[in-house]
Amino acid sequence: MKYLFFPCVTGVRCQSKSRYVTVAVDERGAKRLKSGKLKNKVIFWNIPLLRGICYFFCGAIALLKGCYDCLNLSGSKLEGKVTEKVGQKLNVRGEGIALTFVLLFSLALSLILFGFLPAKLSFLFIGMSMNFFLRNFIIAVTKIVIFFLILLIFRYLPAMQDLYKFNGATNQVALREDRMKKLDDKDYYCPLNILNVMVFALILSIFVITLVGISIAPYWNFLINLGIFLVCIAVSFEICYIFQKSYATRMVCLLTNFFVCVKPSITHDEVARVALAEIKSTNSEEDMKQDKSVLRSTLIAEMETELQKADRYDKADIDWIIATVLGCSREEAKLVRSFDNKTYREIKKATTARAQGKPLSAIFGFAEFYGLRFMVNKKVLAPRPETEILVEEVIKEIGDKKNLRVLDVGTGSGAIAVAIAKNSKAKVTALDISKSALEIAKINAEKNNVKVEFVLSNLFDSLKRRARFDIIVSNPPYIRTLDIQGLDDEVKNYDPKIALDGGEDGLNFYRLIAERAPNYLTKGGQLFLEIGMGQFKNVQNILESAGFSDITFKKDYSNIVRVVRAVYGKRRRNIK
Repeated sequence: MKYLFFPCVTGVRCQSKSRYVTVAVDERGAKRLKSGKLKNKVIFWNIPLLRGICYFFCGAIALLKGCYDCLNLSGSKLEGKVTEKVGQKLNVRGEGIALTFVLLFSLALSLILFGFLPAKLSFLFIGMSMNFFLRNFIIAVTKIVIFFLILLIFRYLPAMQDLYKFNGATNQVALREDRMKKLDDKDYYCPLNILNVMVFALILSIFVITLVGISIAPYWNFLINLGIFLVCIAVSFEICYIFQKSYATRMVCLLTNFFVCVKPSITHDEVARVALAEIKSTNSEEDMKQDKSVLRSTLIAEMETELQKADRYDKADIDWIIATVLGCSREEAKLVRSFDNKTYREIKKATTARAQGKPLSAIFGFAEFYGLRFMVNKKVLAPRPETEILVEEVIKEIGDKKNLRVLDVGTGSGAIAVAIAKNSKAKVTALDISKSALEIAKINAEKNNVKVEFVLSNLFDSLKRRARFDIIVSNPPYIRTLDIQGLDDEVKNYDPKIALDGGEDGLNFYRLIAERAPNYLTKGGQLFLEIGMGQFKNVQNILESAGFSDITFKKDYSNIVRVVRAVYGKRRRNIK
């Protein structure tokens, strides 16, 4: 196992091969963190049975240390004046004294509840005359019943709720990390967690040790029972390890998991994700000594939670928001480990707007397209990633040719025209019916340092009759009128309707362009169009009826036919 998780009273501890990270929630709700080198490592992962014993004892130590660290991080000190004084006299850290007290108290309580008390109760009710194994069986069952009653009481104690919720959260994160598909709302039940393995091992060892009932001499009794206990630990771990592998077998362990797992809240899940993210990104002690307010892992966990709740999660959006607020590239933004409070608030504000359905282009007033930045507003359609395929095909067709003339019909923000002009030696002209759109397109051309001729025109109306182009490209409106109201809010509320409405069947502009484009194409000139899902056959028929031939297509990243190319007057090679 690459990462191990341990739930704590106010947070989570995560361990890798050589390091640990503990993340706790303090009294103000902020996430606090502690990291260091790992001394007690779980080894023998490739040796069955031995790995279980190692996991049990190293896990118990990690659990106690994690709880200790979490209490200190959250502002609740475990050690008091007594432990401090004892620690000073013995030259031992207060942490060790406090943990020793906890272990001794737990041991004494266990001896009373699972040793002395069940035996006395059983002898009181059934006496000494009953068959040896039957009597021991009844005593063992009595001990297990007491054990389950104690677990049941603990499960509903308010003081234990956070511990069990953090356990559920670590289970969720562990299953996601192992790439196991989330099947239902019980994915926080996971056999291979330290609390479940402990409960499983204790139940099995209590039953077996009591049933065998070794009674030779105190020294031998202790050694034999210890051996049985270790075997029970090893067997319990292997059972949990096997049951971890599928949903059906995971549910078999529900009997024990129920007592140590509670469905986590959003905060519990965030803390577990932060711990995992930090253990993955921590390379040295210096990484953890940054004095800024909010860790990258904490911020990303909060952003993911907010976007997932709104059903608008996209990892690319998270990277884009952070990079934009920081004013750097996405690659540079990924190197930033923590953020000051001002930057944190700006990123969270943008995330909230995105969760409410506002597109990133509207949040920041610009969009990235084909490696360039374009100013956008409600007057123009924000360029989409799939439109980059249209631009790419046109640029590939131009190649190194000089002085080819390209016409962009319905340019909007100028994204297509500017991207082509920036990445080729073609002479580009762009048309649009909207004066406001052309003003923005001109600004975008200037900012990207390219020369484009912009013409205010309803399709081809304002062009000179003798104007001829080698390539005409267009991303026309192709949404059916009746479908516009069913579009996502970020499209219908922020993009201009004129840039979306393609008429009753969504094909109005394809008919107009196919009918009039031949008047402005050179012999063998090409027409490149972006189309909507399922429109290829209809557009193909329209183009063929208008005299176009050699009609080919290109699919987008979702395997949808998105770009159509057609030749007028002369056959050309296909797009591959």
